[in-house]
Amino acid sequence: MNLKNILFGNEDKNAEDGTERLVLVKEIYGGVIALKNGKFVTVLEVLPLNFYLKSELEQKNIISGFAAFLKIAPDELQIIVETRPADISAFCERLESYYNAEKNANCRRMIFEDAQMVNFIAETEGLSRRFYIVLPYTGQSSEISEVAAEISETALTARQYLEACGLETVRHSDEDEFLISLLRNYFRPFSAAAEVTDTALSESLTPDSADCTGSGYICIEGEYRSYLYISGGGYPTTAGLAWGAPFVEAGDGINISFVLKKESRDKILPKIGNTAMFNRSRLKDVGDTRQDFEQLDDAVESGLYMKSQINREGEDFYYLSTVITVTADSPESLKKREKDILNLCGANGFSVRKAYYMQDKAFLSSLPLLQTDTDIFNKSKRNILTSSAAALFPFSSFEMCDEKGIFYGLNLHNSSPVIIDHYDTSRYSNGNMAVFGMSGAGKTFFLLLLAMRLRMQGVRVYIIAPEKGFEYRNACEAIGGKFVSIGAGSSDCINLMEIRRTTLDIDSEMQGNRDNSSVLLDKVQSIHIFFDLLYPAITPDEKYLLDRAILNCYKSFDITRDNCSLTDKNGKLKKMPCFADLIPFMEKFTELKAVIMALKRLVEGSALGLGGQTNIDLKAPFIVLDTSRLSKEFTALGTFIATEFVRDRISVSRVNKKAVILDEAWKIAGENGNEQAADFVINLIKTVRGYGAILVSATQNVVDYFALNDGKFGDALLG
Repeated sequence: MNLKNILFGNEDKNAEDGTERLVLVKEIYGGVIALKNGKFVTVLEVLPLNFYLKSELEQKNIISGFAAFLKIAPDELQIIVETRPADISAFCERLESYYNAEKNANCRRMIFEDAQMVNFIAETEGLSRRFYIVLPYTGQSSEISEVAAEISETALTARQYLEACGLETVRHSDEDEFLISLLRNYFRPFSAAAEVTDTALSESLTPDSADCTGSGYICIEGEYRSYLYISGGGYPTTAGLAWGAPFVEAGDGINISFVLKKESRDKILPKIGNTAMFNRSRLKDVGDTRQDFEQLDDAVESGLYMKSQINREGEDFYYLSTVITVTADSPESLKKREKDILNLCGANGFSVRKAYYMQDKAFLSSLPLLQTDTDIFNKSKRNILTSSAAALFPFSSFEMCDEKGIFYGLNLHNSSPVIIDHYDTSRYSNGNMAVFGMSGAGKTFFLLLLAMRLRMQGVRVYIIAPEKGFEYRNACEAIGGKFVSIGAGSSDCINLMEIRRTTLDIDSEMQGNRDNSSVLLDKVQSIHIFFDLLYPAITPDEKYLLDRAILNCYKSFDITRDNCSLTDKNGKLKKMPCFADLIPFMEKFTELKAVIMALKRLVEGSALGLGGQTNIDLKAPFIVLDTSRLSKEFTALGTFIATEFVRDRISVSRVNKKAVILDEAWKIAGENGNEQAADFVINLIKTVRGYGAILVSATQNVVDYFALNDGKFGDALLG
């Protein structure tokens, strides 16, 4: 007998005969794959979870839930982990739609360059991971239509148990198309997808070229693949929770296939008992100085442990086979990746062997068809119990890649693209975000980049910058935004008395106006808060007289409590009064002399920038409010003007997406911050989500958020 065949298995004599023999699929119908050998399987795609971010109790509950799934699952199943270049085609298509809709030339160029950059990063560095569970058909029918009906019940039960342990399964709109696409990745990795008919399925899947003659690798359509397996005795004696996770994060070009095969208790218990008894008798004849004494002792203990767990704890006995696929575009690159995976496995206590002269068999075993070759299975099988099989749990990934959203970059742990949709309420109950970093770490750059990418996607952006606001100016003006400097001596003015809306009903665009509350009276309340800040010593009597003066001032502009009075005959908002128009009405009440003197400083004195008529376009989609030039005396006033303007703009409608960005929040909420200014921001934080907006803040230390007034600001922001 040939020694090579004994060591490595029989070499396939027909290795050079065509490529159709590699395709085991006969038909796909109703989410079922019919194989040429008469068997049927279905495939479930599973979305991973971030296992290591869970608490210890949550991790144990997840593993227990997965063990429950294994209890009811078919006796044989396959778990596939694929690592492939990240597919961001849908993201780039959305950028194209934003590009076509954008009118600003600089913004269009920014979208174009961003799309190029994202596409380059994804193609050269980005990775994504896909997880599948392959379930066999265990019934008696041979008609695929009947099989599809029966196996769908098995799949539904599996989905329910998987969801109970926190795993979401994907329900594809066309399961047959999903299965064809999945299989083409194995057989025709570089061929464009083609429309498939029933008669052309085999032809569609058959690779144009396949070289299976090599002893250490195969080549399918120019992609080099080598196959390794974990030897039966090559597993660590003990394993923690999610012990299969290191394989998931192995890197580019590494796919894993786990096959679990449950054995009947009636069949396996006598074998375990006989083996333990035999090893115990051998142990009596072996001295403790023998080299294999510990191995025999461990074998006896393991056998008794398994017997006890099966009988007393109700665990099941499984054989586990693990096949590792390494792919590359050249033999040299393949060899390097093989070395990397061998080092990774060795570092984690696994002994891996290469499937020499069995590469084609290993290829067929790695397919999501649950067709493991007998030779491969016998060389790689390891006996485990339900608890260890459940602890395998490979469905762990650090990926944050929403279907829509903002591209943040690549995950440093696994090179997966980070795309977050802050407005997806089905995934995030609160889209707000806090950014922390030491001085010089790049917080402002990150916020500016985030703001510009939000702007590219049609989100209206409002930035409040209480420190170094000038850093935002160039970018803001380059993309058609407005940079507003709020300060006593600033030439930019926002008129606090200006009314910019005709209804308080935020849903008026969707359902018509159903709220007749007076917009004027709502604005008057804001003006009263402003005067509380301007002149803290104001009395109730003075407030009453001030209230009359404000209403009389608006009346002189033909603006009353009736919201219809806010617009002219053409439906445009009327000209609004400012503080200079208010003073004559206040002067009619001698009791308001002190309040008038405080206000005149903003109208005639050194603080003109805080009390003038609006002289800038506040309808721009990107607005930066620079409050860094405010003195300590005017910090509360300036912050109120900024936050009141932002609140007024974002509360107009919930239809459009908005974002409020607060940089250097320590300036407001830190130990030396302004309590009143912090209160205005807190009010904005608490209401921003209800207006279809998100709030992003940044500071140097989390302690900054809790330094003022017993941490009230931090509780509102992070609670």
